[in-house]
Amino acid sequence: MKFPLQRGRWNPTRITAISFLAMTLIVVVIGFLGTRHIVQYLEQRVIRHGIEHNQRILESVIPILKKTQSEKPDREGFIKAFRHQAKTGQSFGVHIFLVDGGTGKVVAGSLPVPYPGVPDNDLGALPMYGVDGEAIDDPTRWTGAAWVETPAGRVELLHLQPLPRDPGSGGPWNVGVVTDLGQLATFLDDLHWHLDTVLIVTYGLIALLGFLALRRFGRLYERKLEKTVAERTGELKRAHQEILDKTRLATIGQTASVLAHEMRNPLASLKFALSGIADSNCLAGRERKRVDLVLGEVDRLEQMLSDTLDYVRPVRMSEEAATLDELIDRVLQLEQPVIDRKQLRLDRTRCSRCPPLQVDQGQMQQVLLNLLKNAVEASPPGEQIDIHLALAAGSVELRIGNRGETLTRETLDKAFEPFFTTKPKGTGLGLGLVKRVVEEHGGRVGIDSDPGRGTQVTISLPTTE
Repeated sequence: MKFPLQRGRWNPTRITAISFLAMTLIVVVIGFLGTRHIVQYLEQRVIRHGIEHNQRILESVIPILKKTQSEKPDREGFIKAFRHQAKTGQSFGVHIFLVDGGTGKVVAGSLPVPYPGVPDNDLGALPMYGVDGEAIDDPTRWTGAAWVETPAGRVELLHLQPLPRDPGSGGPWNVGVVTDLGQLATFLDDLHWHLDTVLIVTYGLIALLGFLALRRFGRLYERKLEKTVAERTGELKRAHQEILDKTRLATIGQTASVLAHEMRNPLASLKFALSGIADSNCLAGRERKRVDLVLGEVDRLEQMLSDTLDYVRPVRMSEEAATLDELIDRVLQLEQPVIDRKQLRLDRTRCSRCPPLQVDQGQMQQVLLNLLKNAVEASPPGEQIDIHLALAAGSVELRIGNRGETLTRETLDKAFEPFFTTKPKGTGLGLGLVKRVVEEHGGRVGIDSDPGRGTQVTISLPTTE
């Protein structure tokens, strides 16, 4: 019988699932934050690299422009010379431009003017931010690294550096280098998306496998726990049944003692008187039959009292050990007249290897006598009774069988219950005594019945060796 654990609203499966969902959510959030940190770190490194790259370009361009200024060109000449020099910036993959520091206008560059993405070539019209993210209020006076977002949505990295003021060439001039970060931003966005996707899939698989593994181990633990609960429940049931049996045995013992005390003396007197009457010659045939009938009932009452007292008598181990073969010999001598009268055949197997057992010889002899009586009474005339004794692993096994009628399943289930009997005048204590005495000796008893084989009772007693 299975004893399932109570599964309420918060059963183990639900708790495990909620725990894993919570753990997965925490891991995914931490993973997202980690991915974001990685992408931001890459952005910072790329921007730093872009700033250094722009600085190196300006460091290579500004000396050339200073040399041009030293030649004292006018404003238009300087702008024309700058356009010629700015074309070299295209080989670096960047755009170099010249800003009028007074007006903030882009006047020349490596790209055509008007400058793409700069409204009216006015650098001040664009929202400009420092590398730290703070807005630049006056871009015309700003020098250093910055970034802007054009109306087209492109992100560009700027680096502005002033040129020495030269009245002849006009000015003041600021030389700028711009690097288009649009492709980089797109790449980082794609990288971020792919990292998040891989993260979700990876942690989802890990969470699923972890859930299945933990659920597997959880089920194993639950089964083990259920088995333990079932075993403990079985032990409690057996202990409870043992208490009930002992209580019932004590009640039967008290009742038997009272009955024996109150009834045996009157029964003995009644039997003595009736026996005297039966032995006299003054009775007619009909009266003699009645007296014999009453004497039979008196004997039956005495037998019931004896059976009841035998059933409740405690087991006391005999000082001397005895073999079961010796005890079987004794009960066969007692039942031999009945066996001969019914012309029953006996198939007996002795056990020379079976060691002597330390048992209550009186109680064990009564056990064997009850089993043999049942076999004799159940056997039709001329049939066979089997008595087989053998040595098993750590025990001695005795099997007593008859070829009588097959017993029903209900009878087999209740055979060892006290007061259960299928005999019209039986007490139902015979097999109950067998079970109690055998179990108090540390043994086991069983019964089975099959068509063609008859009924067999098997007892197993532990050896002392």
